[in-house]
Amino acid sequence: MNHISIIGAGQLGSRHLQALASLKQKAVIQVVDTSLDSLKTAESRFHEVGKDFAGKVSFHTRIHEIEKEQDVVIVATNSKIRRVVIEELLSHAIVKNLMLEKFLFTKVGDYAAVGKLIAEKKIKAWVNCPRRMIGFYRDMQKNIAGDVEMIINGLDWGLGCNGIHYLDLFAFLTRSTKIKLTNDLISENIIESKRPGYIEFRGTINGSEGNNSFNMTSRFEIAGDFHLAINTADVKYVIYEGATAKVEMAKRSTDWKWERTSFEMPFQSQLTNILLDEILETGNCKLTPYEESAELHLHLLNNFIAFLRRIKNDNSIDECLIT
Repeated sequence: MNHISIIGAGQLGSRHLQALASLKQKAVIQVVDTSLDSLKTAESRFHEVGKDFAGKVSFHTRIHEIEKEQDVVIVATNSKIRRVVIEELLSHAIVKNLMLEKFLFTKVGDYAAVGKLIAEKKIKAWVNCPRRMIGFYRDMQKNIAGDVEMIINGLDWGLGCNGIHYLDLFAFLTRSTKIKLTNDLISENIIESKRPGYIEFRGTINGSEGNNSFNMTSRFEIAGDFHLAINTADVKYVIYEGATAKVEMAKRSTDWKWERTSFEMPFQSQLTNILLDEILETGNCKLTPYEESAELHLHLLNNFIAFLRRIKNDNSIDECLIT
């Protein structure tokens, strides 16, 4: 019997649990959260779809209540406490595989500290940027040739909390993490995040990797659909992401005639079971490995910290509260 734990039963944690109701592998699942309300919500969402689940599920308020040998642990807490949670988890349990939610951490030093701990304990670890799982993007990476231009544009979509998803996709398509970012076009009007205690950004971040270019904009005035444009010398895509993503595509080989297609983007509640079945069966998965994702996170985190230091005229700032 496989042992799986979810640490953090909030919005994402509960969806991870809901997905595990469809797990093929037999498992004992333990869910941990200090909030009894969150645990009740998670349990309710699980039972909505898990009536035929053959394993066992239990709910706990402390990490030390879970089994000491874990095949997979998902850490879905908020970013500010994630390092402490991981350290507590790994001091209590032997963990084979670790899946971490993003944004990983709010402080630069946390990345190396957690990376060292994972390496010392020989844990396989990934970060949940799931576009690498989507068949459409995987096929694009295989077929794409030459320099890539990526443009992300939409209204208030979360430059801070969600930007890492598109930076990760850019790195995936270009097969490189050596990305340089700018912060001169980020709005100085920093706003409160939907999650209490955290902040969010608007404006534009430009980036480059060799001859590849990256631009993401979160607008705060002009309405319009969120879209992702990916351009090369041979093909152009305009993608409107959703449960069913709509794609407009033009190829040089067809004289740039625009065609329309679509692809499915499963919800987290439809993905986690696939991920964990793959990990338990093969020892690997399609998510971004920790070391690579940490590098990408640090590009973005250092860019935001440099921005905060500049606009606040305070070089002592060492944290950016995005989650």
